[in-house]
This record gives sequence, structure tokens and C-alpha cells, in this order.
Amino acid sequence: MQAESTGVLSGQPAKQPDIVASPPGWRPVLIETEYHPAAEVEADAAARLGERYSPQFGGVPVDQAVAVRIPADLRTIEQGRLTQLMELPASHEQAPRLEYCLLALSGSDSGNTLRFPRSGWISGTLDDLAGFIERAAISQATVEAAALQFTAGVETAANLLEQTLTKSADSPSERNYTSAGRSIAASLHQEPGMDVWRMACAIITNALVFHYSIASERGEILRPSADELRRGTDRRINHKKLLNTWASILEINYWPIFSVARAVLREFPANTAAQVVTHLDSVATDLVGLGATTTGDLSGQMFGSLISDRKFLATFYTLPASAHLLAELAVARLPALKSALGLPDAAERTKAAIAAADSLRLADLACGTGALLSAVYHCVGARLRRGGIDDADLHANMMESSLIGADIMPAAVHLTATMLSSTHPDAAFSQTRIHLLPYGERTGTAGEIAIGSLDLLDSEFLTRPLWGSGRTAVAGRGDLPSEVVCEHRSADLVIMNPPFTRPTSHETAQAAGVPVPSFAGFGTTDEEQHAMSERLSRIYRSYPKPRAGHGNAGLASNFIDLAHTKVKPGGVVALVLPATFARGLAWEPARNLLASQYSDITVITIASAGSTERAFSADTGMAEALVVATRRCEDSDSTDALVTWVNLNSRPESIPEAVEIGRVVDAAGAKAGRGHLLIGEEHVGNFIQAPLSEGGCAQIREPDVAQAALKLNSGVLAVPRLGQDFQIPTARLGELGRRGPVDRDINGKHPDGSPRGPFDIYELASGERATFPVLWGHDARRETHLVVEADTQGRTREGFEGLAATVWKTASRLHFNRNFQLNSQPLAACLTPEQSIGGAAWPSFKLDNPDWEPVAALWANSTLGLIGFWWLGTRQHQGRASITISRLPELTTLDPRRLSEREIATARSIFEYFAPEEFLPANEAWNDPARQALDKAIALEILGWPKSVLEPLDVLRWQWCSEPTVHGGKDTRPATQSPSAI
Repeated sequence: MQAESTGVLSGQPAKQPDIVASPPGWRPVLIETEYHPAAEVEADAAARLGERYSPQFGGVPVDQAVAVRIPADLRTIEQGRLTQLMELPASHEQAPRLEYCLLALSGSDSGNTLRFPRSGWISGTLDDLAGFIERAAISQATVEAAALQFTAGVETAANLLEQTLTKSADSPSERNYTSAGRSIAASLHQEPGMDVWRMACAIITNALVFHYSIASERGEILRPSADELRRGTDRRINHKKLLNTWASILEINYWPIFSVARAVLREFPANTAAQVVTHLDSVATDLVGLGATTTGDLSGQMFGSLISDRKFLATFYTLPASAHLLAELAVARLPALKSALGLPDAAERTKAAIAAADSLRLADLACGTGALLSAVYHCVGARLRRGGIDDADLHANMMESSLIGADIMPAAVHLTATMLSSTHPDAAFSQTRIHLLPYGERTGTAGEIAIGSLDLLDSEFLTRPLWGSGRTAVAGRGDLPSEVVCEHRSADLVIMNPPFTRPTSHETAQAAGVPVPSFAGFGTTDEEQHAMSERLSRIYRSYPKPRAGHGNAGLASNFIDLAHTKVKPGGVVALVLPATFARGLAWEPARNLLASQYSDITVITIASAGSTERAFSADTGMAEALVVATRRCEDSDSTDALVTWVNLNSRPESIPEAVEIGRVVDAAGAKAGRGHLLIGEEHVGNFIQAPLSEGGCAQIREPDVAQAALKLNSGVLAVPRLGQDFQIPTARLGELGRRGPVDRDINGKHPDGSPRGPFDIYELASGERATFPVLWGHDARRETHLVVEADTQGRTREGFEGLAATVWKTASRLHFNRNFQLNSQPLAACLTPEQSIGGAAWPSFKLDNPDWEPVAALWANSTLGLIGFWWLGTRQHQGRASITISRLPELTTLDPRRLSEREIATARSIFEYFAPEEFLPANEAWNDPARQALDKAIALEILGWPKSVLEPLDVLRWQWCSEPTVHGGKDTRPATQSPSAI
């Protein structure tokens, strides 16, 4: 730290920035301060951008600066008292509150300045500011530049390997590989090809970067030196000497980093190795110059795109900012650490924090590239530093005891160990608890099968080694193996982004023909896949209830059980899950487990258009949720725990932003009701306190819409402008009748090809009268009116006449849209002219009284009915709300049993009036005269509400149509100006 020093800025020796924070190896951060009102401090900080630091600070550009406003009353406080106040923990009510913001160059040619937050100031204590500055030292622009350089360098080197390791063939599909190529692939548990060559080159580059990062501190183990490895004018690397150097290092330390890299490099053909390694050496040297040893997750970003099997393994990479958001929320809850760092006395705080850190057990049992576990370590380290502790002194214990990781990919486990070790590269340790887990048939065993981390559900299971022999974990030194220990109910924190794969092949064309896609990674055979599936089933036969695992939810639900098994009472689970967790029927056991066994539950989703924009991981292409919860010390019978539902406007773009979002989310958990999340004056999202059963609260942009939907579910119209609630006579569909069959029970077949349903489905010609009419699929041209003709017919399969008659008994005029594409389809429900069987897109619902059908159809297609459908449905895909047939009985509708005969007759007349009307897609209700007139007719003529309800209803309609999950990004969403009342 330098305060008001000259010689800081290159070419301007007399200038004196207020403060420059320059942690060794990190990017310097320039800080300007001023007492409140601090009219000039932001301009002063912005003026520094674009200048260049002097050589003592690395000569790098000033690409970001922090402006700080100090409370005016601190100016007159005596120094001793000021020091006492500043040393108070952040949780103390007397700790002074500072205000600050981050200013950064955009990185574009325009030279624009970016500000975080966009408006207003962040408020925090000195501890909060210190953490903010520390994270600002990780320049996102530098990370992006280094990632591009890494990508280009690895790609070039991989192409060199491709030329050497691939034998010529007439087509790419016929390629075969040299023995060296097959050996490299085998060492990484992959199939030969460009993906593996990229991965191998990335591993070597990663090892070289780490090699150079320790050179200044541990030069005695780097003989020959980097310069001595290079020979000739072309600075060509002697790869054999490099292998020997790495072997020497392994005799002392750093086994996790160099063992895999060395094993891979040994397989390189001699005539290519020097050329490839020389190229990668130049890449590593440039990366070190950019600060790659301290950018936290640069290598992880690259490895995330190099895992060739990740579609089957679903090991999608957690983005750095997302990882820090989840880690920040989880670490903030750790009881021992939170209690220790909250002590007012500095000496006692330090002592207690050291004791707490020594006892921590922090696990990621699907660690992948290590993004989450590394973020957790950074969050813990930051808190320890705020507590007056040099976290480097605790590094060995953290590596040997506290940080627990497991995965099935050698390259990923190598990277996790490297990232964690890189936190303090000069600090030695003897072993780690980072484990490579067997997957598929175990080598050298008589048919013993392994299923990766899920084997850890079995308390009897021990793993094979990462390196070495016997049942060992990866050691910091090769001669110090340790037995894998991950006892049940022992972890303070289990954090994971688990695989999302499912055991069936309905989802993707890639999985077609694969017996068990969830276990199809690493080229497992059909027999292995079945054996692995049976292994999981055997574990679950004795696994206690309640449990989350459900086949239709996929392996991610089994990993929730794994987290629950390993976390201790009072400990924390933090998970990245598909957004369907919030509402999907197959996820109900998982929600019940959390509700009965956990408290202080927070679920974070993104209220944005587009599936990619709603993901916290790279390349998933699907909406995701972050779930954080604290395990209760005593179980509960409750299955409807109160949850803080958090909906972000967008995914955090940087680590400082993610950490600040974590702070405001943490504070929201202590509030009641609903509200908006602000960083400074910037609106970043909202929160809603509601039961876990109300998964509709996820991915909401406007909390008032959520409040209205919650009330509608209980039969009340409640919107802010009304000033009073209006009762609605509602019921669940299941109280009024029964649902029709799923399409597989109509025309499906069993896995062996034998018939399951009684019908074959054929086209229904115009004017043809079918014996068994069926409303099967979607056709936008036919579905703009409340009455929709049957489009197909069922012809009875031979021998299924009895079952055909049974299915016909489910026929109805009333049908519901199973997968409602809100931004292109108008109808949530329709009536057919005559009774019809419901098909794949339009399952039937048979009411106890056919006279009720117009009431149900009208309500379903009103704005309030659309909101109810959207609220119950899952929203995994943009602009779509899906309701499984089994959940259809839960849908809310007007209760015809509570309507008078006159009101039912009125509903029938209204239906007849609107039957010829053409409706726009649901998301255009804000601009649909037919929909608005229908809303008005139901409100005034059936429910008897006053006209004063129409204007607030119009606002609600507008707000709902503005929800990203409704419009899905289409330009048919409402304009920005305020709506006008009817």
C-alpha cells in the first residue's frame, strides 16, 4: 500500500494518487478518497484511467480505479478512536460506513468509462471496501485477453499434434491414430482427437504457467532454470530437460500440478515435442506477463471448453462470476467462521478465526475445473485476511485437510489441484484431498463397477488413486499418499454444479440409441451403462428417506442426496441446478427434502429472455438456479419452508459485481414480503419471500406480478392499485373432474416395440367423421379461436378393442395446452366441437359436468387464467410454460359449483360470443382487443366486479406480458411507455 506517493505514474513523477494497493503478483488498484460530499472524487478517479503505472508497479495501464467517499464526521475523530472504529467487524453496528464505486475502461476503442454500480454508491465498512478492492485487482479485461491468448496458443499447438498423431484417411470419420496419440488420450480418459490434443496442450501450458509462478520463490527446485531450458537463437525448449525438471519438482512438492502434465508430455513423439513445447512456452510466458498466475480462473475457463465428453457427462463449466456469487452466499453462512469474525476484540477475533479455519471441511464432489472450490477458497481467504490473519500460514492445512474435491476426469482434477495450489504457490503442503474417482468397470477388478462421485453415497466406498497405487488420494508429494476420507455428515459446506444428465434418451438426438445416457461418458459400453444404472439402484435400495433422487429429474437430483449425506447439521449446501428444480414434478422429492431438513433457503434465478442468458454455467443453453440452504440440527415434518426467491435482472458479469450481489441477497434473507435489490441506485433484481412450493416465484422480473399470482392461487385478486382484495370463486381442476391419459397410453409402444396404447394415429381428412377423433398436435393456423377441430383419428390396434373403449371414456370437449408457447400460441385451453381424445399437445380433461366446460375454457384464456397456467408451469425454455399431465389437476380455475345457474348461463353466452373471435398469442394480451374484452366480460358479467377493477387489471396484464419468461425476447412484448386503461 502506498499513500500520496510520487513516482507512481509513468511520465508524471509529481502526481500523487491518494492510494495504490499493489498486492504481490496482482494488478495494482488506484484509489481516490475524499470526505463527503466528495464532489470531485469520482472525476479524480476517472481521470487516472488510461494512464500507465511506473515500472515499480509493472508498467501496466491504469484500467480501473476505486472512488471512495468518507463520512465527514470521521475527519474530527481522534486517531486512536478512529483506529478502534475501523477495526470493528463489518457486522458491528458502530463500524463506520464508507461509500465507493468502481470505474473501469470499457476495453473498446471508444475509450468509454464503465461504472459499477451504474448509479449511486455502494455502502460498506472498511472490511467490505478491502474485499471490493481485492477483487477489483482481478482485471476482467485481463482475464478475457489472457483467455483469448490461451485459446489461440493451445489451438496452434493442437494442430501441430494433429499432424503428427493422426494417420491419413479418406475422410475424418475414418481417421485412426498413432500409438502415441492413443496413449495421450488414454492418460486423459478420452477418445483420441482434436479435443484431446487441445486438452493435453492446455495441461502443459497450465503447468508451465505454474512453473514460472514459483520460480521467484522456489528457485532452488527449478534446475535447470527456464532460461537454461531454452537453447539456440530460436529459444527452442529442450523438452527432455523439462521432463527432468518436473521430475525433480515431484520429489519435493507440487505433485498435483506436474504429474499429469509430465505423464502427457512423455507420450509426445520426440520429433514434435520440442516444437509444441517451445510454442506453449511462449504462450505461458505471455500469460505470466498478463498476470495469469493471479487471475483466479483463467485456466478453468479454457478447460471448460475442452472436455469432449461433457454433453454426456453434462459437466458444464461454472462461470467465474457465478461461482463467486454462489461461494459468497455459502461462505457467509458458515457458522464457525461467521461467529469468529463477528467478535469485537481484534485479538480474540484472530484467534477464533484461526481455530475455525483449521476445522473447516469444504467439499465439491463434482469439482470439474475447480471453479466453485477455488471461489470458496478465495472467499474464505478474504474473510481470514479481514480478520487479521495471513492466510498463507493456513494454506498447507487448507490443502491437506479443509478442501475436498472429487471428479471423474483426470484433466479436471489436475486443474482443480493446480488452481487451489496457485493461491499460495510458494507454500508447501504434503497431500491434498482432491480425488480422481473411478467410472465404469474398474481396471484390474472382476467386473466391479463404479459410478464416480455417486459411489460416495455408499459409506463403504473408497476410491482408487489419482496417482500412485492403492486406495489413495493425490498427494502434494508423490511419496505421501492418503486414504480418501469423506465421511457422512462431516462437511461444513458442500458446493457443487452436478451433472444434469437423465437416464432416458428422450431429450436429444445425440442420446438416441444410447441405453443409459446418464452413464455414457468415457465411451462406456452398453453393458457398463446398465451395470452402472443398477449400481445406483442398489445404493438407493438401502438409502434412507426423505431423499431427492428421481430418475426423471436426472443425476443432479442424486447429487442433492450426496450433498445431504455429507453435510453436517448446521452446515451449508450450495448447488447449481436446472431451473426446473423450482417447479418440475420430478423435482418435488428434492424440494421436500430441503423443506423438511433445511432452513434459510435461498433460490436464485435470472429473469431474462433467452435460455443462455438465464444460465449460470457456460454453454448449458438452459435456465439454471443457484440454491443455498443450511441443514437443520433437527429434522422437521414441514414440507413448505419459507424461501427467499431471488430473481436477478441478468447474470453478474464480474467478480466484484457478483460479490456485491451476494451481499444484498444475504441482507434480503432477513426481510419479509417482497422488494427490489439495489446496489447503489442500480436495480439488479428482486426478492420474494414465499413457500418452497411456490416455484412460480422463480425467474420473475416484477415482484408485484408474483404477488398477484400467489393471491390468485388462493382465490383472491390483489394488485397494488386496487386498495382492496376481490374474492374469486376458484377450485383446482382435480376437484372438478379427472385428467386424460398421457399420449404414450394412447399410441405408444413399450421399449421392446410391443404396443402400449390401443391406437395408431392417422390424419383426419376434411369432412371425415372419425370413430375416435383425436386432438393431437399443434397447428398455429387452427388455434386462434376458442373452438379447435380434432386433427387426427385413432384406429384401434388389433386385440386392443377393450382398451380403446376405456381410453374413449376419457374423451372430452375440454383440452389443455401441455407445452404452451406463450409467445406464439394464443390458447391455454380449447373446446372441440365434439368429444375427442386428447393427444400429445392437447391432453383432455373430463369435467364431472359438461356444462362446466365453457367456464373452464373462458377462465383459462383470460389474462388471470393465463397467469395461473404460467405460474404452475415450468419455464425451462424461453417464452414457454409447460405443465405435465400429472400436474394438470393442480391448475386453478373458476369453480362452477360456486356459480349460480344464471352465472353459468352467462358464461355459456360469453363463450358463444367469443368463439368466432381471433386471439393473439398470449404474450400479446397487452395489445389484444379480444383478450381484453374477454377479461372485461368475466370481471363485470360473471364475477360482478366494479369497473374500477379494469384499470389495475390492465396494469397487471401489461406487467405480465413484460415478463421475460412470457415474451421470450420477442419484439411483440409491451413497449416501454405506460399502458392506458380500458
